[in-house]
Amino acid sequence: KAGVVWENSLIRKLGVRLSVFFTGQTFAGQLTVSFLAYLFCNTVLLLTASYLYLKWHILSMTLKIMIGVLAALWICLNLWIFYIMFRRSADRDRIDLAIRHLADGETSYQVNEAQFSGKIRETAENLNNISKGLEMALSEKVKSERLKADLITNVSHDIKTPLTSIINYVDLIKREHIQDEKILRYLDVLEQKSLRLKNLTEDLVEASKASSGNVKLEISRLDFIELIHQTNGEFEEKFASRRLNLITSAPEHVLFIEADGRRLWRVLENLYNNAFKYALEGSRIYVDVAEEDSMAVFTIKNMSSNPLNIKAEELTERFVRGDVARTTEGSGLGLSIAKSLTELQGGTFEIYIDGDLFKVKVAFPVMQAEKQADEAK
Repeated sequence: KAGVVWENSLIRKLGVRLSVFFTGQTFAGQLTVSFLAYLFCNTVLLLTASYLYLKWHILSMTLKIMIGVLAALWICLNLWIFYIMFRRSADRDRIDLAIRHLADGETSYQVNEAQFSGKIRETAENLNNISKGLEMALSEKVKSERLKADLITNVSHDIKTPLTSIINYVDLIKREHIQDEKILRYLDVLEQKSLRLKNLTEDLVEASKASSGNVKLEISRLDFIELIHQTNGEFEEKFASRRLNLITSAPEHVLFIEADGRRLWRVLENLYNNAFKYALEGSRIYVDVAEEDSMAVFTIKNMSSNPLNIKAEELTERFVRGDVARTTEGSGLGLSIAKSLTELQGGTFEIYIDGDLFKVKVAFPVMQAEKQADEAK
């Protein structure tokens, strides 16, 4: 009664699929139809030529000429089939080349559609459409990132001007020798919060520049071991205030890398500050430096004072903090800045979390001995 017996029957569905297959609407269908036609023609020509060859002695000159024509047709047919196969193979190679260009990031790469025909021309058109779509998406992404960076920079600059006035006026008020303890406490809180806001705006600008690559680097030869020891000395007293014991393991020999000293110091400063803020009080902070596979590898690890119920990769996102309660003075930008600056200098930055163990690994290529000798000269 519904009238759908034939519509839903297996025979009809099989017939539709065979129809699509043998009408050449797919590559497999085209190949099958072409091969069957080729096989049929080849079989007919060969059987006819074989029969006539057996009767050669009784054939007239006309039939012998016909045999020659059939042989010529057979040769032409096979040469034509070879030409088609060769052309399809060349088309496939051009398609593969276009896919490799797109996979390598050349989103503007376009294939010449006039070189193709038939079904494979649709593939070439689709590849060009993909290329155009990727180019548009990339352009929009770059534009969005640029607008975001400009917005952050402009807003931070606009905030910094009145904030500087607030900090200065707080300092002027404190110089008035106010005796009221309550007002002095208010001023202390105001000073702390204004300084924190100042640091946050500076971090915002730096994070924006680092993530967009808008940072001018001054690359030079640095002794990585010496820089680590200097950083340890800078933070020794700070760690002691929270009873954090710094344990360092580093080789005795020098380990030269190529980096921007000021930017690399900022990376290390952010990592040490992160350990100072979030490490379990009274615990140990481990710092290791080693050479592994021609890489100078720096590792810092500590036990977190708060549960780390967050993925490692999320901690390098902006404004993401391991302290979910946000009871510490962090801005959530330190690790993001450190990662961006490390990668800008050609290094790698990785975070590992195992339970409450927090570990960061930073690695830079070791400067080759030949290059060191050239610079020494």
